[in-house]
Amino acid sequence: MTVALLCIDMVNDYLDKDGKLSEGFVDFEQKHDVLQRVARVQDHVREQGGLVLHTRTVFTGENYHELNEISPYFKNVKEAKALKLGEWGTEFNAEIAPKGDEPVINKHRFGPFHRTRLEIVLRSHNIKHLFIAGLSTDRGVAQSALEAHDHDFDVVVLKDCCIAKDESTHENGLDFVAGVCEVKDFNEVALRIADHSED
Repeated sequence: MTVALLCIDMVNDYLDKDGKLSEGFVDFEQKHDVLQRVARVQDHVREQGGLVLHTRTVFTGENYHELNEISPYFKNVKEAKALKLGEWGTEFNAEIAPKGDEPVINKHRFGPFHRTRLEIVLRSHNIKHLFIAGLSTDRGVAQSALEAHDHDFDVVVLKDCCIAKDESTHENGLDFVAGVCEVKDFNEVALRIADHSED
């Protein structure tokens, strides 16, 4: 099987109403029932023998050692005391949490390839086709798609499995990545994922 599902930043600080960065994301998810759909995709990929991976943006220490202080976004993360490794906020939402020994990739920027072990894990599993879900559509998902494209993977963003702060931001993120990868609903590619089980 040469297929992997990459789940981006689906942690409590974004997806729980008590999360420190959840404004907008919780409402969007509830309106579109995204978590239920992502769980369905995860199960489908697992059933076909594919790889499910989970990434999360995290920082360590009271001073957020890995944080880029120049970035207005990440400065806000630090001020909110969010995304701290080892705390509840960086635990995965229970509905779509890793199962068994599925890889968890800790990252310190939007992109999951930047100074992480993601590529070596994908290459070790002979992954060629990468399907992307998670949040946010315009940041983590978009950057993941661009980086995966530049690492020569066949990339599909699952548009009905992505979360943003609002509809406009979601659509803008999808429009942005459409020039470098496919943007599809899960139902449009479910059979393709199954077909790759024979790769």
